[in-house]
Amino acid sequence: MRKIRTIIILFGLIFISTISFAQEKIDYLSYFPKVEYNAKVAESNTSDDDTIFEKMVIDGFDSRVPFYVIKPKINKTNKFVFLLHGLTGSKENWVNPTSSLSTKYVKLKDSLVSIGYNVIIPDAKYHGERSYEADFASPVSFFATQDLQKIVNLYSTSVKDVRVIMDYMQSLAKEEQITFDVVGYSMGGLMAIYLNSVDNRLNRIVACVAPLGSALKAGMSLGLNEENAKKVEERFSSEIYAPLQKAPITLLMGTKDNWYTQKEAQDFYDNIEIKDKKLKFYESGHYLPEEFISDVIKSLNKK
Repeated sequence: MRKIRTIIILFGLIFISTISFAQEKIDYLSYFPKVEYNAKVAESNTSDDDTIFEKMVIDGFDSRVPFYVIKPKINKTNKFVFLLHGLTGSKENWVNPTSSLSTKYVKLKDSLVSIGYNVIIPDAKYHGERSYEADFASPVSFFATQDLQKIVNLYSTSVKDVRVIMDYMQSLAKEEQITFDVVGYSMGGLMAIYLNSVDNRLNRIVACVAPLGSALKAGMSLGLNEENAKKVEERFSSEIYAPLQKAPITLLMGTKDNWYTQKEAQDFYDNIEIKDKKLKFYESGHYLPEEFISDVIKSLNKK
């Protein structure tokens, strides 16, 4: 009996030390809630079906953050969902269809609004209207120029900005109970996972084709030298975040995606410790078939 107790205590200590180590790795995602947001409505329109479209700007973590808020008039609920774009994309991808993937983004956004979701669509740091923060350079160039600080800022600040926007929305709701879901595609999927490792306010998240493969390999393929790629891997290795997931999570992945293997996606899923999780593979690459739209909606509406 004493041996069993010793083994249990030992495993407990190992588990606690592992979680503590992981928590230290994600300290860069921490932030201090704001008191003032300096919020401005830059644009406001109402469509023929009374859907309200607003462009908001608030003080984010370290700069002004523009984002869209789309509120339905019909079937209105207290549910908010963030839509997070991929690398080199912008919030416009969810509003104006400029490519085959963007067309699917818009269909997903329209579907969510039609069933009562309030949709929030921000620009990630250095993207869209925030590209001036990097002198309008493409975020992909950060890798070739070995700019590790901008790479870290891209992910950390974007996650913190979403948390600030949630704070702001809750301040407007006052006593009303509202919920937050997150849907991210590619880089946005990673950001959803990072957010879900540090914030307890999320209801559900859906990460679509999140690059869950080797951060070392991905960094080098984008232009980082081996030394800097290893530094990025220490911070962004997906194995750090799997056991820290808080809200129910759905992973929608492609079997032929060059950013990860099926095994890497499966390993991440297996290391998620919460029970409410789902992994679905499509016979596709990084661009998922239109079927993913209905799967996102089913995942968000799961009871």
